[in-house]
Amino acid sequence: MNLLQKVAIGGGLAVGGLSLARYLIRQSRTFSWRDKRVVISGGSRGLGLVIARQLADQGARLAICARSADDLAKVKSELEYRGASVMVVPCDIREQDQVQEAMQQIRAEMGSVDVLFNVAGIIEVGPFDSMTAFDFENSMQTNCWGALHMIKEVLPGMRANGFGRIVNVASMGGKRAIPHMLPYAASKFALVGLSNGLRAELKHENIFVTTACPGLMRTGSPRNATFKGKHREEYAWFSIGDSLPLVSMNAEQAAAQIIRGAQEGRGEFIVTSPMNIAIHLQSMFPELTRDLLAVMDTVLPAMGGIGKKAARGYESESTWAPSLFTQLSQEAARQNNQL
Repeated sequence: MNLLQKVAIGGGLAVGGLSLARYLIRQSRTFSWRDKRVVISGGSRGLGLVIARQLADQGARLAICARSADDLAKVKSELEYRGASVMVVPCDIREQDQVQEAMQQIRAEMGSVDVLFNVAGIIEVGPFDSMTAFDFENSMQTNCWGALHMIKEVLPGMRANGFGRIVNVASMGGKRAIPHMLPYAASKFALVGLSNGLRAELKHENIFVTTACPGLMRTGSPRNATFKGKHREEYAWFSIGDSLPLVSMNAEQAAAQIIRGAQEGRGEFIVTSPMNIAIHLQSMFPELTRDLLAVMDTVLPAMGGIGKKAARGYESESTWAPSLFTQLSQEAARQNNQL
């Protein structure tokens, strides 16, 4: 056996040993969801609702926070029909006093929280020139500060119990900024930094902070996103991308990966499927990805239309959306309370 063969064998054994060690560590952290007290922000629709359904089926005790009391009532009825123990609390996570009041209600009924899923978020789409300072502030308040408000409320109970899981649903947009989504990207970059820093500070207390970074998911969210500038064209490209299997992924698969990540106490990870070729290419070729994003910007809609005014997706429909190209996203919207 020559030196090169020995090195190759040794390298293979080392990689195999590290993989086995990682697997064993993750397995040692795994727990059952049955009777775990779980809070989900943004759990009344979209990804948050899909996560709630899967946890309900695994016997978790759920508390759902969202802004719309009507949406919460629908979700409560659905989850209870599935046999779940669930309470719902209207709450705007941008407002710290509302978060404090909501968490007081949850603790009074459920006790301290075992697991927190920060899923609530907003998306604003349009060229940079259409965005105002308020757009950036609103995204930061929802996507980053809202998560922080929730975390600060659950931490004392987790510390007292010597156990906790905090899952912050960030985004690939918090790793590489996508043109025409800058308020969203800036707020998700901030959430990734907050989440990773908290993991380092809390891990020794048996509180594992997980940062899940999905790409586009078919949750039906484009209908309720905000669009500016040429809002119909912006809605068209965004909703078509959200519907294509090679670009977006099934929401149920994404939720299952995120739930498993929480169980294993994982750190930061990318939520993806083998079909998401774009995500894999971004990971392998980051510099090329940045160049391609700059090219992408040249073909996206120019400033115009309604300018700095805003319209929801359902107010921005055109020949292209809804259409044959957006069928998967439309079906997800029907399934996940986005209508």
